[in-house]
Amino acid sequence: MELLEAIKTRRSIRRYEPTDVPKETVEQILQLALNSPSAGNKQPWRIHAVHNPTLRKHLSDAAGGQFFLMEAPWVICVVAVPEESASRYGERGRTLYCIQDTAALVTHIILIARNFGLDTCWVGAFDEKKVAEILQLPAGHRCVAMIPLGYAGEPRKDRPRKPLNEITTFYE
Repeated sequence: MELLEAIKTRRSIRRYEPTDVPKETVEQILQLALNSPSAGNKQPWRIHAVHNPTLRKHLSDAAGGQFFLMEAPWVICVVAVPEESASRYGERGRTLYCIQDTAALVTHIILIARNFGLDTCWVGAFDEKKVAEILQLPAGHRCVAMIPLGYAGEPRKDRPRKPLNEITTFYE
């Protein structure tokens, strides 16, 4: 699949087929995603790739019972490390750049996964403290997104988008 096709066909999927995804495929996706931009190339992130069904169940519970986190064979947890950004950029790095950088990483993972014919959903609604306990994160590390990864078990639905002229100002 080409990049433009991956962008056009990406949708938030909330039902997954029981088909597994090989660890090697997940590794390829994540390796490619490491090309994501980051402020000062600090790369203030950690990735927790969860295949274990018990841990996926706990993550689903921490996300208010979003069952598709259990259904997908993998859940990719993207974790920000604010102090790595702060080491160069101070408070702005701690509170903004590390979040921007991890958001770019999440976007790359989602689009690369789609390029591999896989589907995802960006999940941000969860109890951050519970997820930190489940993943045994070091103090100061923040899980900012969970991404179920697998094969769609539901049709892709187009959702309305605001028109470009409604949200864009051009300065010529």
